[in-house]
Amino acid sequence: MAVAAVVGVYAGIAAGLFAACIRLAQIALFHSSELVHTVVAPGFARSFAANLKHAHWHLEFALLAGATLAISLPLPMVAARRLIPHFEGERLRSVARAGAFGLALYYPLLVIQTFNGSFSNTAGGLFALLLNAPSWVIVLAPAAGALAAGAIVRYVSPESAGHGVLEVIEAVHTRKQLRGRVAFWKSIAAGLTIGSGGSAGREGPVVHLGGAVAAALARYLSLPRERAVLLLACGAGAGIAASFQAPLAGSLFAVEIVLGGDFTVRGFAAIVLACVMATVTSHSLLQDATVLHAAQWVQGSPLEMGLYLLLGLCAGFVALAYIRAIDAVHHLFDRLRSVPVAVRPAIGGLLVGLLGLLAPRALGTGIESLNGALAGQLALGALLLALVVKLLATALTLGSGAPGGSFFPAVFLGAMLGGAFGYVAHLIAPQIAATPEAYAAVGMGAVVAGATSAPLTGVLMMFELTGSHFIVLPLLLACGVAAAQVHALLGGSLYSLQLQAKGITASTRDRALRALSVAQALEAVPPVAESMRWDALVRLVSDTKHPAFPVVSAAGSLIGILLVREVRAALLDPALRELAVAGDFSRTDAVRVAVDDDLESALRRLSEAGSTAAVVLSPEGAPLGVLTREAVLDVWRRASGT
Repeated sequence: MAVAAVVGVYAGIAAGLFAACIRLAQIALFHSSELVHTVVAPGFARSFAANLKHAHWHLEFALLAGATLAISLPLPMVAARRLIPHFEGERLRSVARAGAFGLALYYPLLVIQTFNGSFSNTAGGLFALLLNAPSWVIVLAPAAGALAAGAIVRYVSPESAGHGVLEVIEAVHTRKQLRGRVAFWKSIAAGLTIGSGGSAGREGPVVHLGGAVAAALARYLSLPRERAVLLLACGAGAGIAASFQAPLAGSLFAVEIVLGGDFTVRGFAAIVLACVMATVTSHSLLQDATVLHAAQWVQGSPLEMGLYLLLGLCAGFVALAYIRAIDAVHHLFDRLRSVPVAVRPAIGGLLVGLLGLLAPRALGTGIESLNGALAGQLALGALLLALVVKLLATALTLGSGAPGGSFFPAVFLGAMLGGAFGYVAHLIAPQIAATPEAYAAVGMGAVVAGATSAPLTGVLMMFELTGSHFIVLPLLLACGVAAAQVHALLGGSLYSLQLQAKGITASTRDRALRALSVAQALEAVPPVAESMRWDALVRLVSDTKHPAFPVVSAAGSLIGILLVREVRAALLDPALRELAVAGDFSRTDAVRVAVDDDLESALRRLSEAGSTAAVVLSPEGAPLGVLTREAVLDVWRRASGT
């Protein structure tokens, strides 16, 4: 629970850092003249100092950090007196230091946030900046930002590509490690993409940062696999909670999407704690900068449920088009083999900039337009145009390889769809559709539910937004219909389909196998020298119960694997008595797995190779024994009680 709280703090700080950097990039690109004029002005230093003086410093963060460090100081003495185990004392001390450092990061980020607030048009967000920017800047800025992001992905950190959420889910379902270096560069690349006007969500890098902090703490504290997975879910949920100021939605996101419904009550408590801490931290830093406006709903007639059912169907089609569009553009850019990988995002960014001339609301995250739809301030034409352009712009941004989140664009599409639907419904039947702006909130939840196959996340997010329990009824209806529709037509979600393309599934058996390591099914057998003569080989296979042996050279390097059944089948051949050695029976194409691999990936590699046994290697590459399908299934049966 303590580590989960620390992860939540870092996720909240990450949300604040990312939002502040995006805003700074937007000011530098689209309002550079005021930036230069304001900074060099004689009175800027005094006004900036005055703004800092009146900023929300929240000294309780400093007090809490100091108290945390003070509590951690006597832990070695407590451990020395054997009041707590020594290793637990060291763990608690490390967690306390990490938490204090995370709380201290609040203050430099507050300085950046205050600096950003020193300029005009910041309240209106990117849309207000675009209205005063030249057309050529609107077109070229997304291309420039995407080019810089593509260069980072291509030459600095190739692992930084992707949406962010998908990498965390992959780390949960496999033993792939999330590295802090990758999360750092992904955040910079995504910040350049979104800050320059690229159409992507900022929740993806925040989720990745939260997951990377959780993974780093799990490795440093040497936590077992199941706790490390839980911490990854805490980081992902905290990232969503910090991005949307929605702790309940973040918790359900971690359970429904990241863990796939596989959780315990104790684990859920840790996830909730992380999400609450992330929300408190990010809200203290950003105030209302990331908060969507509340939408009220009053049922005009029982017949209105039929309209929300129809909205759910429309949301399902929009979610389906969203998933298909990203996939289609991704495959299209993959076929551009003559174009360098670093340049492909720039091409997508240039097309996004051209689309931005038609609908500037579609660039960036679009939170200002979301609030406009929730308040009923956008006309029907603006809503429909933003819907179409946002779908195309997001597909071009993410499909071309630029890093960024895919969750928030689905929220935007839902708001535009719901706003347009409510506008038409109120125009046709004002007595039934009494509050047209509420359809924007329901549409947001429905498209999210359809795109992610997570209806509860969509419902809880909009429930937290509206604060009204009455709207839960239309939300449940629309989100359930949209999720069922997409699942029936596609058989998965935006995330699960991409995981399946990588060969990663999430069945109950696979989840159980992923929680087990190769070391638990290893048959520790000594390696056989390739020069072992026939007589010795016959004695070996006649007495052994092992199905296979690793075969090594005279220098000790691995040659392949020797299957006992193949040697026994050759016993009747008299010609082998004088000529054959162990190396003659060695299969050089042996499957090789690491001792710390999970059993799901090891079993998949055995199946792909059509083999019944694999050689198990230590981290240094030395053969430790063999792994068979029978041993894997036996360990799984014991672990699952079947």
